[in-house]
Amino acid sequence: MEYVIILLEENKKRLERHVRDTSLMRIDMGQATQKMQQIGQLKRAIKILKQKIKGYEQ
Repeated sequence: MEYVIILLEENKKRLERHVRDTSLMRIDMGQATQKMQQIGQLKRAIKILKQKIKGYEQ
């Protein structure tokens, strides 16, 4: 389960870097919005998985 969290965090960082480094907000707002939504979904998934792991440990 922790491996999945690590993969999701790496994917989130890659998307954030892509949006920032390519100045995607200025170039293509639609695509930037889509990437930001994906980042939000990844953050939620990571949070939920971490909570589940925490629940199993108790």
